[in-house]
Amino acid sequence: MKTDYTKAIKYATKILDAWLPWKIQYDRIPGLAVGIVYNGKLVYQKGFGYADIESKTAITPKTCFRIASISKTFTAVAFMQLVEQEKINLDDKVEKYLPWFKAQTKDSDSSNITIRQVLSHTGGVFRDGNTPHWENDKFPDLAGLKKSISNKSVVFENLTKFKYSNFGFALLGEVVKKASGLDYDEYVTKHIIKKLGMDRTASDFKKDHEEWLAKGYSRPIPNKEREAFPHSETKAYAPATGFLSNISDLAKYLAAMSLKQKDANALVDKESKKEMMREYWATGEENESYGLGFDIYKIEKRKIVGHGGGFAGFITQISLDVENDIAVITLTNTNDSSCGSINTGIFETIYKFIDEKSKYGEGKKIPSQEKFEGAYRSRWGDTIVVGIDTNLVAFGPKANSPVKEGSLLKLKAKNKFLMETKSNFDSTGEFATFIFERGAKQATKALFGATPSERLKD
Repeated sequence: MKTDYTKAIKYATKILDAWLPWKIQYDRIPGLAVGIVYNGKLVYQKGFGYADIESKTAITPKTCFRIASISKTFTAVAFMQLVEQEKINLDDKVEKYLPWFKAQTKDSDSSNITIRQVLSHTGGVFRDGNTPHWENDKFPDLAGLKKSISNKSVVFENLTKFKYSNFGFALLGEVVKKASGLDYDEYVTKHIIKKLGMDRTASDFKKDHEEWLAKGYSRPIPNKEREAFPHSETKAYAPATGFLSNISDLAKYLAAMSLKQKDANALVDKESKKEMMREYWATGEENESYGLGFDIYKIEKRKIVGHGGGFAGFITQISLDVENDIAVITLTNTNDSSCGSINTGIFETIYKFIDEKSKYGEGKKIPSQEKFEGAYRSRWGDTIVVGIDTNLVAFGPKANSPVKEGSLLKLKAKNKFLMETKSNFDSTGEFATFIFERGAKQATKALFGATPSERLKD
C-alpha cells in the first residue's frame, strides 16, 4: 500500500520555516528559495533572505536563479523527444551530425563516441574545452567550440570511465540543431518551456532577463567583501549550463518528470523517463550513479534522481523521489553554499516523520505547543524548538538535517520534557524545562539539562 506523505510534509514544512531563516545566516547564504512538489502539485514554496543584499530585495518563489548544470536534464529531455519522433537514435555517432568533431589520440578516437555516451558522461571528452570561461565569463560560441577541438579533446577512451563534461553537452546542443532543424534555444523553448507554461525560464541569459534574476554573489573570502558577479551569456555551452528558472517553473518541470502521474507525459513518455533515470555508470562519488542527464543516488534507502548546478554566484539543486513522487527544489545565490545539503536535509526530515512516525505525530497532542517554540541561546550555541503535535523537536540552526541531527523532547510534566538526543555525549535522558515569566505567553528561558538558554525575541 502506498504511503501517504501528506502529514510528514506538513511537519517538515513547519521545521523549514523555523530552521531556514537561521540556517542561511549561519551558512552565510544571501538568499534561498525552496519548493516541495508532491503528487505533481507544488505544496510548499518560500523564499528566505535577499535577491539583492544592497537593496534588501527579498527572495520569493518567483525569483529566478541561474540553474547551471540542471540545464543538462533539459537537454536530455530534448534528445528523448527526438528519439520518440524518430529523428535520432541514441546510439548514433556524434560525428554523424557534427562531421567537424574529429579528435584522435594514441588510445582513443572521437569517431566512436555516441550520443548516449555523451549524455551519460562516458564519452571520455574533456570537461570544459580549452577556454577559461568559468573565470572570465567569456563562453565560446560555435566557432570557439570548433576551435577548441584538438588531440587533447578526448581524454579517455569512450566507455571506460565516467568523466563529467560540459563540453560534451555543448556538442549535444549542436546535434539538436542538426536533427531538429531548430537552434537549441528555439527547440527547447518551443518543445519544453512553452509546452509546460514556464513563464520565467530561459535556456540562456539575455539582457531583458536581468530584472527576473537574483544577484549572484561570491563565496565568503577572509578579509574581503562579498562580490556580486555580472550575469553572462553561455552561448554554445547553454545546453550544459545556460538555463535560468525559479521555483514555480521548476515545480512544473519536475511534475512532468513524474513516473506516477498518468497525466505527466506532456514532454516525453514514461519509457523515455525511465531510460533517463536508469543507472548507466557509477560517478565515483559515494552511492552515486549517472543516467542520461540525471544524477541517481539514494537518501534513506529511497531512489532519488535529479541534478545540481554551479554557476558564478549560484548553487542549485533539483531532486525527485521517483517511487513516492516527492520533489525538492533548492536554489541559492552564492557560489559556495550548502544548497545540496539543505536539499538532502529536507528529504531526510520528511522521511524521519515516516520512518519513525510512532515518535512524531501519534498520541496526545501538546496543548498550546507554540508557547515553547522559538530560538534559545546560550554561550555554547543556539537551539531552535518546534512543536510537532505530540512532541517537540530541538536542533541547532547550523544542522544540515535538523530532525535527524536534533533531539526529541517528550512531555513528562508541566513545561518539562524528556530529551532523546542523537549523541550519548549530549544530555540524553535528562530534561528540558521551559521557564515562563509572570504573565508571559511564551517561554522566556529553557534549561537543557543543566545548561540555561535565553529565548531570543522574534
